[in-house]
Amino acid sequence: MIKTIQENWLEEFISELEGTNTVCIVSPFITDNMVKHLLDNFKGQTIKVLTRYNLNDFRSGVSSLTALESLLKVKAQIKGVLGLHSKLYLFDYKSVMITSANFTNGGFFNNKEFGLLSDESKTINESHFYFNCLWGIDGNLLNKNQILEWKNIITNAKPLIKSDKELPDYGVSYQKSIIKDRRYFIKFFGKNDNRLTLNHKITDELKGGCSHFALSFSRAKNDARPRRYKNGDIVFMARMTREPNDYVIFGRAIAYTHDNIRDIASKEDIKHIPWLKEWPILVRVKNPVFIDSIYGNCPKLFKLIEELDYDSFASTKIKYDNGIRNIKPKNTLMRKGDVILSDSGAQWLEIAFQKAITKEGKVEQALIDTLYQGKKID
Repeated sequence: MIKTIQENWLEEFISELEGTNTVCIVSPFITDNMVKHLLDNFKGQTIKVLTRYNLNDFRSGVSSLTALESLLKVKAQIKGVLGLHSKLYLFDYKSVMITSANFTNGGFFNNKEFGLLSDESKTINESHFYFNCLWGIDGNLLNKNQILEWKNIITNAKPLIKSDKELPDYGVSYQKSIIKDRRYFIKFFGKNDNRLTLNHKITDELKGGCSHFALSFSRAKNDARPRRYKNGDIVFMARMTREPNDYVIFGRAIAYTHDNIRDIASKEDIKHIPWLKEWPILVRVKNPVFIDSIYGNCPKLFKLIEELDYDSFASTKIKYDNGIRNIKPKNTLMRKGDVILSDSGAQWLEIAFQKAITKEGKVEQALIDTLYQGKKID
C-alpha cells in the first residue's frame, strides 16, 4: 500500500506510532510542540533523530534546542548532519512516511506539504538503508552538555541584523491565502453554570440569542468597552459545553468596530433578548454563518489547543517567541469573554469550520432572517 498525504499530518503520524517500538525521524527542523505530541503518544522503546545543528536555526526559532532537550530526557538518540534537507519518518519495519514536512508546527499544520505513506517492504528497506547511511555520518550522540554550550554561544552572540539588500519573496503564502491579513477572535457564549450538552441544536442557540447580529459583553468595572475589535476582524462564536467540558465553535461572522453610543443594548433589544440586560455591551457583526447541526459536530477548541499548544493564541505565541516554555494555553481562557487567535490558530479553525460546513451544511439565511435583528447598521 502506498497512499498520498496532503493534510491531517498529525493524525497520520500518531496512527503509525501505535504499536511502534522504534521510531526514526529525519527532519532538519524540530520544534517543541511536535516533540510533545511524539512523547505523549509513543509507547515504544527507542527514538532516533537526525536533524541539523546549525545554531542560526536555533537562534532564529525555526528549530528548538528545548525540543532536543526534551528528547534527551527520555533517552532519545540524536545526531546532526550538515546540509540535511530530507524529511523521513520510519515506524519499525512496518511503515514509512516520506514527505516535505518538517517535524514542526509549520510542517504539520501550516504549510502546504505533500508526502507518501507506504507499508511496502522494498520502500521501507530502502528508507532504512538511507537512514542508516545518514546515521553513520555523525559518530557522536548529542548530550545535554553540548546543548548548554550552544545555548551560551547563542546568548552571547550579537543580534541578527537584517540585510538592507535582502530581496522580497513574491510567492503567495498558503496560510495568508486562508486568513488574509485579518485578525481572528473567538467570542465565548454561555457561563460555566449553564453549559449545554453536545446534543444541543445550534438553531436552538440562535433562537433567543444575539450571535447572528452582535457579540455581547457584561458591563464590567469602569464600563470597560471591547475596543480591540476593528472593522473586518473575523469572529468565531463558541459555546461552553459539558460532557465533556469544552468550547465548540458553531458560527463565524465579521465584526464592526464598537461604537460607544450605538452599541449598548436598547430597551427593544432587552425586550426580545432579556439576558442582554446583564450583557448589554455589544460588538455588532455582519455576514454570520452557522453550522446546521448539533454542537457535537462542531470544531472543538480543546482539539485546537491539543494540536497547536502554545501556537493556538496570539498571547501564548508571543510568550513562546520570547523564550517562555512552560505555557498552558487553557489558562488563557480563564475568566475571559474572548481570545485572539494566532495566525496558526486562525488557519486551523478556518479549515476545521469550513469542513464542518461542507459536511453538515449551514443554517439557512431564511431562518436567520426570522430572528430579531437588533439595530441596523448603514
